[in-house]
This record gives sequence, structure tokens and C-alpha cells, in this order.
Amino acid sequence: MSLSGFLRRLSRGVVRRVRAQGRLPIVAALACLGPAGASADTVFLHNGDRLTGRILHLSPDALTLETTWAGEMKIRRFEVRAIETDKPVVVLRERADRTEWAVISPGDPGRMMLREVPADEVFGPSPVRGELGLEPPAEAQPATPLDVASRSIRYINPKPEESGEGVSRDGRINLSGALLRGNSNGERLYVESDFNTRARDWRYSLGLKARRERDAGNLVSSNALLSGNYDRFLAGSARFGYLRASLEADRLRDIDLRSTLGAGLGMQLLQTERTQLSVRGGLDAVDVRRALGPDESYPALGWGVNLSRRTSWFAAELFHDQTGFWNLDDAAQVTVRSRSGIRLPFVSGLTASLQLNLDWEGEPAAGRHATDASWLVGVGYAW
Repeated sequence: MSLSGFLRRLSRGVVRRVRAQGRLPIVAALACLGPAGASADTVFLHNGDRLTGRILHLSPDALTLETTWAGEMKIRRFEVRAIETDKPVVVLRERADRTEWAVISPGDPGRMMLREVPADEVFGPSPVRGELGLEPPAEAQPATPLDVASRSIRYINPKPEESGEGVSRDGRINLSGALLRGNSNGERLYVESDFNTRARDWRYSLGLKARRERDAGNLVSSNALLSGNYDRFLAGSARFGYLRASLEADRLRDIDLRSTLGAGLGMQLLQTERTQLSVRGGLDAVDVRRALGPDESYPALGWGVNLSRRTSWFAAELFHDQTGFWNLDDAAQVTVRSRSGIRLPFVSGLTASLQLNLDWEGEPAAGRHATDASWLVGVGYAW
């Protein structure tokens, strides 16, 4: 039989199987067409389907599987019945204080077999013993697999902030601009950048925003804001204490320099693969230096909200973050800064974004509006 004839018979067989088992997803059928001898992990679902690929991450919420036939896909944890890995993976179990290398295989319903693998088997023997002239260690016997409850495997390949081993870092920079010539002349440039570091017990973030705009040769906007937060989580809790500071300059609002320093308490209300929501509140010390008006310093009630939601379509990220402070000496003096929008990744860390920056001052400078709103379309890079 020719190769083309064999492939036609194979495809007809797959189609008949799909029709006979109406519940079998197309992706599972495609997985069956992969080379039988290929090395891969296997995910068994409660509906009877079996998916092959490489397990990138498992959390209490979802499993991330990388495949050659559908790219990277996320599967909700409650849909996973069992897991089989062909190579050792990093595992963090419930109530464990360290990670371990292990090979996982299916067990009885609701259980899995966990065979711990020594580091020498994963990375190769350490050269230190040979350098010291010591005898090589005796060959270790394979560990007896442990029969554990599936739910006790909390993470596979955990992130540093999940395992408590090391830190993770990420950041982004976005740029938006316009150059107008012809019936109207003007230019606009907006730059923002964020950098975050996270461990299990703490995190900090730095942010920079700068905007400059001219219209018909007149300066209509020129401001910059540098901010930072440090959060320390209370042991075994979603609550955290925080320190924060910011430096702001805005010539057209008669702010040569506005500096804030604050502290308080916050809570991580949501922390899943797709959604993060945190709130915070405390006291700030605010100092304002002006070019024309009088300088001022005052205590303020400060707050903050951070929301991020990653959607299932195009891996888009919806976001909203807000910070503010309320002068305790003058109830009419309130300052709110916020940004809301959507980011779309498209290739190699590059992103496109649409966002609304909305700032509000309860007592604006003379000749200025209380609300300053800007719609921005830009491109960026995330790492």
C-alpha cells in the first residue's frame, strides 16, 4: 500500500472514531496523530480524553500544557483526572517546605504515584567528589514510588513566588506618540514603564510615567511620575503591610515637585492564573513645592487598587490600577490617578495597548480642569 493510501485510511478511521465518540474533542484526535515513539507527558481528563505534550506548570487552578499540534494551552485543574510524566519534574506538595524532583504516573482513582528522583539523576553526578579524590558514591537504588492523593500535588514546576525558592521578575515598557503637520501642527509623546519583582513573602514594583505634548507650538502638557511599592506578606495570609513613595512634577499644574511617602495594610483578594486583585489603604505624608503658589505639607489618607484579568481570547490582558490620597487637613483636596485598558501580545514579547489615563484633582491649579483624561494607543515590549 502506498503512503498516501495509508494516510487516507488513517484519516477516515479517525473521523469514524470522532463520530462514534461524539464527546472526543478535535484536539484530542489530533494528539492521536502524533508520532507514537515521541517522548511526551500525558494528561488524562475526566471525560476520557488523553492529551500529550510537555507540562509547563500546574497550579491549584490550571494546568499549562505545551503541544506541537496546538501550541500552549491551559486546562482547568478540575478537568484533570491524572498525569503521567516521562521525565522528572519539580513538584511542591501540600504543607511541604521544599520542592522535589519526581516522576509522576497515574494511580487509583483520585491518586497518583510519585517517584522521587535524586538530583544526580537529573543533572548528572557532582564533580566535587572527584576533585577531592573521594571514591564515587555507591549506585543508588530507585526510590519506591509513593501513593499520594492527586490534590496533594499542589504545584508542578512552581514559580519562585509559589515555591519560596528564588524570585521572579517581569517588566514592560510602552510608547505612544503622534506628530502632526499640515492643517494642524503638534506632537505628543507618552512613555510608561513598570518593573516587578516577586518572592513568596514579599514583592516590590517600580513605575515611571512621562508625558509631553505641544499644540501649535504651545506646550499643553509636561509631567512625569516615578512611584514605588514594597509589600511584605504576613505569614500564611493574603494580607500584607506596605511602604510606598512617589515623586511627581507637572509644570502646568504648578507642581515643581510633589513627593509622597506612605505605609499601611493591604489584601490580595484574588491571585489565580488569570486574575489578580489587590487593595491597600493607609496614611501618606505629602509635600508639595510650587513655582507660583505657596508650598504645602499635609497628612493624607492613601489607597490603591490593582486589577488584572487575562482573557482566553488572544491572551489579552484587561487592567485597572488606581492610587489616591485625601488631605486630612482639607477634605476638598483629593488626588486620584488611574489607568485602565487592554494589552494584546502579538509576537516575541511585543504588545499593543489601548488605555485611558484618568487623573482628578479636587482643587486644581488656577486655569486648570479638575479632570485630565487621555486615550492612548501604543506599542510596547514585555519581558
